[in-house]
Amino acid sequence: MDARARTGAGARMGAWVRAWVRADHWRALLVLVAAGYGIAQLVAVGPGMGLGWDEVVYVSQVDPRVTATEFIAPRARGITLLVAPIVLVTSSTEALRVCLSVLSALALYASFATWLRLRPGAAAPVAALVFASLWLTLFYGGEAMPNLWVALGAVAATGHFLRHVRGDGGRGRLAGLALCVAGTALMRPPDSLWLVLPLGLALAVPGWGSALRWGPSVRRARPGRARRGAAVALVAGCAAGWAEWIAEAYVRFGGLAARWQAAGAANETGLHFSLAEHARALNGPLLCRPPAHCGPAVTSWVLWWSAVPPLVLLGLYAARRRGRLPEALVPALAGVSAAVPYVFLVGYAAPRFLLPAYALLAFPVAHGALALLEGARRGPARRAGACLVAAGFLAHLTLQGVTLDKVVSPRLARREADVRAARALQELGVRGPCLVYGQNAVTIAYRMGCTGHTVLSWRRENGFPAAVRDAEARGERVAAVARGRAAPFLLAWERRPLEGVGPGRWYAYLPRPAPPPEPEAHGAGRPLREEPARALRQGLAQDERAAVAGEDHPAQAGAPGLSFPHPGGAAVSRSAGGRPAPSGAAGR
Repeated sequence: MDARARTGAGARMGAWVRAWVRADHWRALLVLVAAGYGIAQLVAVGPGMGLGWDEVVYVSQVDPRVTATEFIAPRARGITLLVAPIVLVTSSTEALRVCLSVLSALALYASFATWLRLRPGAAAPVAALVFASLWLTLFYGGEAMPNLWVALGAVAATGHFLRHVRGDGGRGRLAGLALCVAGTALMRPPDSLWLVLPLGLALAVPGWGSALRWGPSVRRARPGRARRGAAVALVAGCAAGWAEWIAEAYVRFGGLAARWQAAGAANETGLHFSLAEHARALNGPLLCRPPAHCGPAVTSWVLWWSAVPPLVLLGLYAARRRGRLPEALVPALAGVSAAVPYVFLVGYAAPRFLLPAYALLAFPVAHGALALLEGARRGPARRAGACLVAAGFLAHLTLQGVTLDKVVSPRLARREADVRAARALQELGVRGPCLVYGQNAVTIAYRMGCTGHTVLSWRRENGFPAAVRDAEARGERVAAVARGRAAPFLLAWERRPLEGVGPGRWYAYLPRPAPPPEPEAHGAGRPLREEPARALRQGLAQDERAAVAGEDHPAQAGAPGLSFPHPGGAAVSRSAGGRPAPSGAAGR
């Protein structure tokens, strides 16, 4: 093809793109938002971040190169199934991050595009922009975690629900609704119930769907039949998504009731009010649960959070005036419902818990922002409202960007430190089959192909952990890792510093070879000399004093680099050598 032909092909392609943008400019804007979201993930977060504790649990279930980490009762296998095709092909974490970033950008477009078919306009792309610009959405787009996928599934399910109630699309909308609910349930089963609840209640209110019926293309369906079809789709989607979790309950946990009870015990669920904890988690702590200390709530984030309810109310008012109230009210109710279990049933907080709520509340927020922008054509006071929206969005982007950098930078360093720790242990001769025991053990062990058993902090009692004893009985090589102070049983082991692993001073502990039996004095029935044993005891006491003097307790130091359980968290594994710790990690 010569230069003239290439120029002509490029011109034709450019003309086609311009014609498409003019014909469907709101969809083009949504495409631009989704593309920008994917690129921003790769630039601001980057594919080089290693896997975190929860991610190791999910990914190791399908990684043929490593031992699967314990998969405890509250977890679900939706995210594991999502990453399986990638993990089976390559062990590259960078490839996994890039694929997940691309998939999340495509899912963002697909879920919000459902709303463009409900009613073309700026609401869907603006809502997508608001949600995609959150630091949470950017950070978790490339992470092997289920929360973002629950949020996008909830957006798509609500859009399909409204389209079906309107009478648009026949069985296709029912199938889309059922599939989206099933995907949400497969990722996090209890979250699907809090999505289905407000949609089911909306079906019980007669007549509200008439506000959705507009334009000549809408099929005039009978309201009763549409409600029954939507109810069946909601139930069928929940049943399909819960099926794997229920089946595994009978295979591995002794039945559904036993698994549900074990999940509740792991999560420490009950009646709580954790709104203050969520406020403290807004500025970047990934989990606010003891012994981690999240600090006070940040004023700028409290102001940002406080602006959400007024914008939602403004959006509901604006949508009602335009005759589009269901398009703002239903996602608002679903968003509030998604936040209820994490505010009232869980006593601690993680910002990712509220991702589904933010995704759904983005629609009434978009309606409110558009009301201010469109009103700018009708007088100076309205123009002031438009300036307020522009200034508010600029402040929003600044706050999200600063927080994202604060979250990403230390985690890149900590996860790189895990890589260095794994490399150092391998240089010390620790290779599979092996057990890594101690702090950050799960993430370090994954990089070595070993089994990991994490201890959040060390207890002072003497004792030998069952996990270590069982590993030695199986003939596995055992190594313990600790930051500063360690359990007393490790003081009899050989201690090696792990250079370049931070923050603080990290050490590897390796079992000493069994000493040969000492000769006995003739007729004495005891060792000839007690000096070596006494010297060993004195040396261990000095080691312990040095460790205590050199480092803070992990709980006092905020346990840098550690992950902790969240809903669906981990089964508590108790050992004599360490504080009860979720050996499987902290996710559902």
